[in-house]
Amino acid sequence: MIALVDDGDAHPRAGKFQRGRESAESCAHDDDMMQFRTPGKGIASLAHAWTGDPFILAVVNTLCLRALLPLTAILCCAAEIHAAEQAHNIVLASCRVAHLARAARCGSYGVPENPEKPGARRLSIRVVVIPAANAPALADPIVVLQGGPGEDAIGSAGFYAERFAPLLDNRDLLLLDQRGSGRSGALPCTLYSPGDPAASLRDVFPVAAVKRCAQRLEARADLTQYTFDRFANDLEQVRRGLGYGALNLYAGSYGTRAAQVYLRSFPPSVRTAYLGSAVPTDAANPLPFAKTAQAALEKLFDSCAADSACRSAFPNLREEFRAILAQLDSGAVRVAIPDRAAKAPLYRGRVAEWMRTRLYRPKSASMLPWMIHRAYAGDWSPLVRDLLADAHEADSALSFGLFLSITCSEDVAFVREQDVAAETQGTFLGDYRLRQQQAACKQWPTAVLPTDYRAPIESAVPTLFVSGDADGGTPLWYADRVAAGFADHIQVVAKGQGHTEWSSCIAQLHQQLVRTGTVSGLNPSCPAVPRPPFKIS
Repeated sequence: MIALVDDGDAHPRAGKFQRGRESAESCAHDDDMMQFRTPGKGIASLAHAWTGDPFILAVVNTLCLRALLPLTAILCCAAEIHAAEQAHNIVLASCRVAHLARAARCGSYGVPENPEKPGARRLSIRVVVIPAANAPALADPIVVLQGGPGEDAIGSAGFYAERFAPLLDNRDLLLLDQRGSGRSGALPCTLYSPGDPAASLRDVFPVAAVKRCAQRLEARADLTQYTFDRFANDLEQVRRGLGYGALNLYAGSYGTRAAQVYLRSFPPSVRTAYLGSAVPTDAANPLPFAKTAQAALEKLFDSCAADSACRSAFPNLREEFRAILAQLDSGAVRVAIPDRAAKAPLYRGRVAEWMRTRLYRPKSASMLPWMIHRAYAGDWSPLVRDLLADAHEADSALSFGLFLSITCSEDVAFVREQDVAAETQGTFLGDYRLRQQQAACKQWPTAVLPTDYRAPIESAVPTLFVSGDADGGTPLWYADRVAAGFADHIQVVAKGQGHTEWSSCIAQLHQQLVRTGTVSGLNPSCPAVPRPPFKIS
């Protein structure tokens, strides 16, 4: 989940979107690839049916030994991949990837947009393989599942190649842009209007802009075909097309939803899973956001009071915050907008939602006491400047069409009105974010989900859960809820860390998980990370 929307993901552009969208790669082959070529690491050729897949036979033997999954789970996988379509093989060619020093190989894979209509529109799923440094590579690559939903993976190739470098001596890194993101038929929306920036001081999802986007995208896409189960099917076909064995999934935030759906759909295809800042399949986001943000804000106030410098600079922080909310509620706040002569009204809900996103990580949260104090003193310009900058950058950092296609179908549709008051009253955010997203989803087509699609996942795959105790986006109970269905898991609570954050300790645990294929022996105790200093002036 990116911070502006739902998360602030493991993605390097999360939170404040530190970089714009890069040109990810220059690739010699951009069409559907029908001839077979391995990633160059001696992986065995792949048969065209599940019954001939040597990997599946090996997995069946392993599962029988473990006695952890019934045979019916294995059989369902074959059905889920729409076995009537033969597995095509993927040609990879040498390519250059922005911000990546290592060699890479690129390709694409054609899939039907709607698997129930294989003769209709097709999508090209873009794939980048960063080969292992030493050949032959092991058959279990690391696969990144991005969050948002709507973030691309290939644009962050350099970031992840560096993060996973110790594991890439003998393993490939597989990146594919999820359908509807990046170079896999992206579904962009322009929600920020340079001609009317004042609209972004009121709405996080301007309804008129959402409606225009839906109308434009429907001319070239069936917006009901971009849910996580479709992505899971795409990933499985790519795995088979490249001749890989079981995957090591690395997922953060909303990417953990994709991981859970894939785990349920294709259990033999996963060797290990890393789930950072996990999101349950049955969490009706954004309904829990208000209480989660309120708890994070109270923790921030307590941290400021316990810090001598912050306490001295802002001794009345809680009172000042209540005062600026009252001022916003009165409608009296009008602010200057860069390059605009007239002032524009600033709305409480929009300010609250923007502050919520800053609570995802301690570093971004450390700015809030100073901004609250400046606003209390009558200077709203730092807050307005950053709010508008984030709104502008979000359009290029996220595929909002994909975001809406997933969240409107898999989350918002399941919010029960009778739950809203209890979940939002008494919080600084209130029901603003929920009502904004509900209004946007009224303009967006929704998918019919499979029966029990949102039921909690049960899995025997060795899984490492990591959650930050300073995460204002995904509360600790999210991970508890997901982990309950995982028979072989370990949970790490990263003290002092926020949403999908990383540390040397977490890196070592992840490396041990991937190298050994088990959570046995992992020590879940990581040292606390000191809170960054508060901005005082």
